[in-house]
Amino acid sequence: MEEKKKRSFLRWPWNVVIYVLLAVVFRIFSIPIILFLMWYQRKNNPHGAAEGYCLSRTRKRLIWLLWSLLMLFLGVCLAVYFLDGIKTDRGGWETADYVALVISGGGTVVLAAAGVYTAYAALRDTFFPARSALAQSIRSQLPYPDEAPEVAELFDMVDRDLKENGQWFGSVGIGKEWVLGDMANRIDRIRGIFVVDQVRVRSSGSGTRSSRTLELVLIDNRWQKSVTTFRDPGDLRAAADCLALRVPDARRGKNDQYANFLQMDESQQEEFERDFRQKQSRRSSAQVLQESMNGPQDMILKLPNGEVTSRVSVSLAENTLRRCLDGEEAGFELIPTRPIERKNRAFRSLSCRVWREAEDSPEVELALTGEEEGSALVLSTDGRQAEDIMRKWLRREVPELTGWRPQRVYAAPEPSRPQARGSHAKLSLLYASGAAENHATFTKEDIQLAAEGIVDGTYQLVDLTHPNGYLWIRVTAGDRNDARCTVEATRPGGPELEFYMTKMPPRRAAEWLRGYPGGGYLPGGPEWKNITKQMKKRK
Repeated sequence: MEEKKKRSFLRWPWNVVIYVLLAVVFRIFSIPIILFLMWYQRKNNPHGAAEGYCLSRTRKRLIWLLWSLLMLFLGVCLAVYFLDGIKTDRGGWETADYVALVISGGGTVVLAAAGVYTAYAALRDTFFPARSALAQSIRSQLPYPDEAPEVAELFDMVDRDLKENGQWFGSVGIGKEWVLGDMANRIDRIRGIFVVDQVRVRSSGSGTRSSRTLELVLIDNRWQKSVTTFRDPGDLRAAADCLALRVPDARRGKNDQYANFLQMDESQQEEFERDFRQKQSRRSSAQVLQESMNGPQDMILKLPNGEVTSRVSVSLAENTLRRCLDGEEAGFELIPTRPIERKNRAFRSLSCRVWREAEDSPEVELALTGEEEGSALVLSTDGRQAEDIMRKWLRREVPELTGWRPQRVYAAPEPSRPQARGSHAKLSLLYASGAAENHATFTKEDIQLAAEGIVDGTYQLVDLTHPNGYLWIRVTAGDRNDARCTVEATRPGGPELEFYMTKMPPRRAAEWLRGYPGGGYLPGGPEWKNITKQMKKRK
């Protein structure tokens, strides 16, 4: 049955070829036939799994061409009416005739523009998916949109999540990391979930007409909204409830309440974001504590520097793997208190190492060590598969060994960690809870995370000393009386450094923290106060 389903619909681009041939032969009478074929294809391949969910979603925009043709046809009709009115004698015309003439002229322009743009959007999304609105929505939500991968990798990122974790509610798919509706939304960015279910009644001379609007409105941490239309109110409510489980701290509402959420000013947005992050942190801490208290404590996590912990939870292991992928750790090892067996073979540890031949493509190497000294089974993979294997190992399950290769184990030097140049570089972080961290080595990504921490309230203070030109900047978060951040920074001024200070909103302060080390931001404008003398007195 599965094989038949895969062959029972027209694949791209043959479906388009058939549609064009039908349009050429039957002209306007081909429209119902084309619509039937589209319905049949959607029935047998409902979410585009065969060619990829995202790519199928962009190619479905081809149906917009029919709407564009309809708008252009109506525009031509109005244009004919307008030109006919211009040519006729208007001696006996009344006010209503002039109004109709003006409306027909304006309608011609509007319909022509709408038809041309709709046709352009349909052709762009269908034949140039890299420029499609869907690709742009995915790219814009990545940490570094300018460095985003090619469109095939962008789409595969969402497709893989939906294939492995997806739940479908009508045409909307919800995975672990992404939501695919009319646009794509990263789940960890969602801040508002609103259900629009409204019935509008219109009265006219011929009677009363009613229409029902069913929409899911999602608002992200950039305060941008994404609207997806539903046909079934049950699917709409189920999708909203599913997302609420994924993001329990997001604001929920109905109908026009999303407008009030969107209209919050900058200080209200920052306060909401700070509360959101704090709730997330408390929830994560409670989850880690619950896992460590209730989970089986028969596993040890060991770091390359010899540090060992026996309170191993899924969250701790995932965070450690994430630190390895970010270059903060070289690797780690998960050692059970007793060997784990599979098919009369026992394994006594799972080690993880991350190698970086290229800065943007870390490779994870997993090694299962058996009872025999000096031998192991090794698998090179990506972070997602490594996380799945690690979860199974924590459940005392040996992963499927297909693709693992035997290898002798030798002591290897640790991969070098990326670091800032110079011996005086330092990144100091003071958490809102009062805990402090000091780092002598750090990356551009670490500075980016520190900047985000200032915005969301994770950090109370970020102090950065960068050796390039002896740059120094300190950002101190505001309080209830003044939500603005205090920013202090240096600027070369002749033989000595000059110190400046100002206050600015957290988002602006985060921009300075990111851009200052590269020399793109320099203090000293009219809003900055020179505090060089005060700083010398402190010393």
